[in-house]
Amino acid sequence: MRAVRSALAALVVVLLVTVSAVAAPAAVRTATGGPHGTAIEVAPGVRLRAEVYEPAGHGPHPLVVMPASFFPEPFFPDPAVHQGPAARRLAAAGYVVVGYRPRGLPGSGGTFGMAGPEDVADASAVISWALARTPADARRVGLYGTAYGAGIALLAASADRRVRAVAALGGWADLLDGLYGGGTRRRAHPLFHAAARPGAVRPGPEVLRALREYAEHPDPTPAFRSFARARSPMTHLDRLNAHAPAVLLAQTWSGTVESPNQNGRYFSRLRTAKRLEYRRDDHATEAPPASAERWFDRHLRGGPGGTGTEPPVFLEARGRPPGHPGEQYDDLWATASGTHVPRLEPRTGPDPVISTGPASGPRPDAPYRGPHADAPYPAPDPGPHADATSPGRRTAAVWWTSPGRRPRRLRGIPALRTRVTPSAAEGTLVASLYDMDPTGAGALVTHAPYSFSHRTPGTPFEASFDLFATVYDLPAGHRLALVVTGTDPLYVPRNPPGATLTLHSAATGLALPVR
Repeated sequence: MRAVRSALAALVVVLLVTVSAVAAPAAVRTATGGPHGTAIEVAPGVRLRAEVYEPAGHGPHPLVVMPASFFPEPFFPDPAVHQGPAARRLAAAGYVVVGYRPRGLPGSGGTFGMAGPEDVADASAVISWALARTPADARRVGLYGTAYGAGIALLAASADRRVRAVAALGGWADLLDGLYGGGTRRRAHPLFHAAARPGAVRPGPEVLRALREYAEHPDPTPAFRSFARARSPMTHLDRLNAHAPAVLLAQTWSGTVESPNQNGRYFSRLRTAKRLEYRRDDHATEAPPASAERWFDRHLRGGPGGTGTEPPVFLEARGRPPGHPGEQYDDLWATASGTHVPRLEPRTGPDPVISTGPASGPRPDAPYRGPHADAPYPAPDPGPHADATSPGRRTAAVWWTSPGRRPRRLRGIPALRTRVTPSAAEGTLVASLYDMDPTGAGALVTHAPYSFSHRTPGTPFEASFDLFATVYDLPAGHRLALVVTGTDPLYVPRNPPGATLTLHSAATGLALPVR
C-alpha cells in the first residue's frame, strides 16, 4: 500500500501543476478568401480563440461549428492544424465554418471543464455569434467534433435545439464507464491524461477535485459519479432524441476514450437519423472526414445519396488485409447470426495460480491503448508467463482452441465465464483474446478487465463478464488463445501485494458471436 500511496501522491502533485492563462488573440483577417482568426467572448472575461471560414456568395449558408480537441504533441500541437483541411473543404462546398478552442485550451481564456456545463453553453454561444456575424442560416446548423470536440458536440446538441446535424468522431457516450468500466480504473485516459499534463490545458477547480478523487478511490465516489454523468452524452440522450438532430458516430476499434460496447448502447437508443462507423487503426485521427462531410451534405443541404441513405451501420473487420471493403448492416445487433462455444484446452494446468503483480495508481505519463490493437503481440504461449519470483505460480493462465478448419467471422460481444479463487477479498483480472497463427504469433482480438471486492479469501466464486465488442475474421488454420492476467498496463489493479488468483479450467468457457 505504501507504493500505491506514493504513486498516487506523485500524481496529485502533477495534477496541481497548471500554466498561466494565454490571452486570446484579437481578430486578424488573413488573405482574402482564407480563414480569419478572431476571439469570441462567450462569458464575461472569457474569450475563445476561433478561426472563421466563409464561402463565396451572399448566403444564407449552412453553418458548421467545430469545437477543437487537444491532440498531444508532436501530432497536432495546434488544433487548427487538425481542423483546417476539413474546414476548408466544407467552406469550399458552401458552408460557413467556425472552428474554436474550448475554454482552458492554449489560446483561449477560462479553465478546462472537461466538457462541463460551461463548455456546453460556450458551444451555443459560438453558434449565436456565428449567426449574428456571418451569412449563416439559423435553420441549418451542424456541430462537428473529434475526440474531446466530439463529446462537446453531442452534449451541445442535447442542449440546443438549433443543431440539426452532428458528426462526432472518436467521442464518448458514458464518461463513468470509460473511466471505471468493469469496476476497474484506467491507469490513463485521454481526457484525464491531458488535464494532468502541465501545459496541455488549464484545469478548473472542479476538474482538479475530480482528478484527486479518481487517483485516491478505487470506486467512484458520489461526487465523482455526478461529475462524470453531467459530462456523459448518455445522461442527456432523452433531450437529444427530443431535439432529433441527425447523428453520425465514427469510431476506430483501437479508440481510447470509450468501449465499443457502451457506444453501441448509446447508438441503439438514438431515435433519430443516425449512423455508426467503426474502422481500423487508432482513435479518431484515422476516421475519414469525408463521412462527416457527406453527412452534413445530406442533412443540412438536402443533397441526394451519400451517407444518410446507406444502411446505418458500417464496420471494418480486423484480421483482414488493409483495404478490404467494410460491411454494412441495418441493425447493430444483427451483425451475428449465431453463437460458437469453443472447447478450451488448458495450457497452464487445470487450476493455474497466477501472481497479480505490483499495484500502482493512475499516472499522467502512463501509456494507454484501446480495446483492440492491430500490432502483433508475442505468442501467448504458457512458457513466457512463468513467474520467476514465485515457484509454482505464473503471471498468466492460458487456454487454446483447436485450429479452425475454415475461417470464422467474429461479430459482436464475446462473453467469458470462469471460476476464481482469490487469496484476498478484492482483486482484478484482465482477460485477453488472441488470434494465433500456425507459427505462434499472436494478434489481439479483444480484451476486458474485471474487478471484484468483498469476497471471502480462499472461497471460489463465479465470474461472468463481457469482453469488448469486436468484428474480427479468424483465418482458417488459426486458433484463439485466451490469456488471463492479474495486471495490465492500461488498468489500475485492485490486487493487494502478493495476492494470487486461482482460475479453474473446468468452469472456464467462452461464448463467441459469429456470422
